[in-house]
Amino acid sequence: MTTRPLRRLWASGETLWVGSLTHLDIYEKNQGIQRWVKGDVEFNRMSNVVLAVAPEKERVWVGRGAQREVEKFGPENHPPRVFTLTRGLDTPVTPLEVELADLVCDGERLIGCQVDGRPGLASILWSDLSASAWQTMPLPEPVVGVPCELFPPEEGVEGDPSGVLLSTHLHGVVAVDPGSGLIAVIRPGSSKVDFVLKLAPARLKEQWFAVPTRKGVLLGITRNGTSSALLHYTEDGRLTDELNMQEDTSVRGLALADEDTALVVMKRHLALAPVSPELTISEMVPVDMEDTFRFATATAAPGRVWIAPDYLDYGWIAQVRCEAGKPPELWKFKAPLAQGEPLWDYGCSRPRLDWEDASATDTMKRKFSVPLASSSTWRQRFRNVGTEATGLRLLVGGRPLGADAVTVRVRLNGEELVPASHAGDDMRFEHRMSIPPGATGELEVTVHGQQMCSGLVAVSLAPWTPSKYLPAPESLGGMHSEIYSFLELSVVDPSSVS
Repeated sequence: MTTRPLRRLWASGETLWVGSLTHLDIYEKNQGIQRWVKGDVEFNRMSNVVLAVAPEKERVWVGRGAQREVEKFGPENHPPRVFTLTRGLDTPVTPLEVELADLVCDGERLIGCQVDGRPGLASILWSDLSASAWQTMPLPEPVVGVPCELFPPEEGVEGDPSGVLLSTHLHGVVAVDPGSGLIAVIRPGSSKVDFVLKLAPARLKEQWFAVPTRKGVLLGITRNGTSSALLHYTEDGRLTDELNMQEDTSVRGLALADEDTALVVMKRHLALAPVSPELTISEMVPVDMEDTFRFATATAAPGRVWIAPDYLDYGWIAQVRCEAGKPPELWKFKAPLAQGEPLWDYGCSRPRLDWEDASATDTMKRKFSVPLASSSTWRQRFRNVGTEATGLRLLVGGRPLGADAVTVRVRLNGEELVPASHAGDDMRFEHRMSIPPGATGELEVTVHGQQMCSGLVAVSLAPWTPSKYLPAPESLGGMHSEIYSFLELSVVDPSSVS
């Protein structure tokens, strides 16, 4: 559980659902289907993806939570909505009539939460799977938890309200409101909120991860991405155990591997942490997590936990296999995905570019070799799938450019562009031109090798909107929908290649 998740997981048996703001992926064994959201998707730091699944009923709820900070961030083009798939994976969706900040499925019922204007936890609702009649679960008086010694309430900078998130676990549903310091737990099948724990509100740059246990709730707090505390609270607010971690063992994700053992996803380790009779770290193994800031998690079955980096383009997912007395094992997984029908279409009110070659959007690096003292050219066509754009901004950057090991020339539709700036590893190009809806263009990046070198080079392209909302008429306007491609550049000596 993290604040503002961009990715959510749900697992049952051998099926995994991966939801994001832009698409829904469903994996079954070695097969997968991917359904995209068309049009302009709202991205801001208050967006959170919603994902709930009732696998036996073949129902999925996916969308964007209503966390309500309009006064701070301004109105959105499309209000946050949650949609339902009711007749299979590749069927049309219908919107829910109720506005929810988050939603989970707990057996034969749905549990949702709403926020007030701060935002903060205002109410918890439940309904049967029809989502047609919602009833309120009263919130009991919170019990005040003992403060964490690692993070005294008076230390750190006060954070902004962060909204409310729900997640489902073996011992119940948990609602986490870090901005108010509230954690509410609903036990499996319970008709009420069983207890609410009150702690000091989260400070700036804190991540909270919470899972219910048999006797209370296990809470992981990470501040500034380095210092972490793993805390176990009972239902009456007593702090029974506290573990402090630093740097490579800082907490990035949390789940229950079985009824009494937690899987702790750390910066560079995976660890098993038995909760009963006392909280300890029993098994820990180093793993390469690519310095991911936070992870989405889902328990598929006892001893099987899925994890994925909490990014828009997550690149990989993995199953962690947890067995008593053995270190956890990480099995990375990437199944082929067939393209399904679009989930829904927001429509386009801004320009948006897509690479015409779908492989150019692959987050995997593409090898690109350049002979020493010679040149090679990378070409890619793009299309404007949105409204009219008034110009383009192009960035080419990477370590080889900063080391002067290569020179770069860029052409757009055959016309060479002059860099607007070249600072360090990055070259910036700007070009004013009309790009109507549906128009295409060709980008050429020519690299001349001056020294033997290797390194990653990123190419990004973004359209500019008309500047009617900006005071300066000469401005290029706002920038949207940046697209990327990554080149694994190598400058090689031709004489040494057999």
